[in-house]
Amino acid sequence: MLKLRMDYPEAQEELDMVRQVTRSSRADMLDVRPLIVIMQAREVQVLQRIASELPIDEHVLDYAVRLARSTRTWPGLNQGAGPRASIALVRGGRARALLRGGEFVTPDDIKGCALAVLRHRVKLSPELDIEGLSVDQVLGQILDQVSAPRL
Repeated sequence: MLKLRMDYPEAQEELDMVRQVTRSSRADMLDVRPLIVIMQAREVQVLQRIASELPIDEHVLDYAVRLARSTRTWPGLNQGAGPRASIALVRGGRARALLRGGEFVTPDDIKGCALAVLRHRVKLSPELDIEGLSVDQVLGQILDQVSAPRL
């Protein structure tokens, strides 16, 4: 599971969206006709299989686990990420490696998916929340502090 950040739309985009959704009695139905199918379900499954078979060095695997585990003891986080986060980091790293055309998973692949994987699995302390720090900022500190292996 990932938590992606989406900014608010620009004013004109929001106006267009509201106009489209509320223009008829089918108010909750967005027009999906302009959507283009770029991949069939079977093709997605093939890519998932290929990604799952990409090799990952033990040091990179350890890095993913150390990242997740570090959230459990990090000052300012009331709740850290569990073992499923470690698994998701490896899966996300494999997907990133596949998308960049890599033949194996690198520490940068793990680091590149870390925010999306971890941001909904941790909880800021009230003190950091009051100070105005975001989860992404704290996770950025963790990513800067947990040493990545050199391959």
